[in-house]
Amino acid sequence: MRVTKKQRLLMFVAECGWTRIGEAEWHRLRAALPDVSAVMIQQVMHQAGVPVDAPWCGIRQHTFEELEGSLCEFSRVYAERPDLHTACREQVIAAKDRAKWLSIRATADEELRQRKATMADWMLIWLGDPWLFPTWAEAFRAAKVRDDQPAE
Repeated sequence: MRVTKKQRLLMFVAECGWTRIGEAEWHRLRAALPDVSAVMIQQVMHQAGVPVDAPWCGIRQHTFEELEGSLCEFSRVYAERPDLHTACREQVIAAKDRAKWLSIRATADEELRQRKATMADWMLIWLGDPWLFPTWAEAFRAAKVRDDQPAE
């Protein structure tokens, strides 16, 4: 019987007894399973409920709340770990590119295209100044709440 990459990954993590993937675990995984892509590791760990620390987790962008939380976490890592600047930027650029692709995809509905275009813009803001993004996001949220209030 053939063992899939996903099964090998899950078995490896279980054998190691890991309940979270941090930097050391990530490097061990990549060394032990070089044929398993980073994206596959991120997806399988998410499906299995095993948290992966930033920046190895990638950018979550199913909802604006998820995207904001992800980008704010990346801002924290960016501020604390200069050695991970490139890794953080690569993850955000890859996520931005996926969002941009979805924003022009002909088979996607208009709502999805608009949402992904806006998400790509948020990631461009992060790329412009990762340290400023959490402040920008807070101001954006405050302005949105204010705009959503009924006029008196």
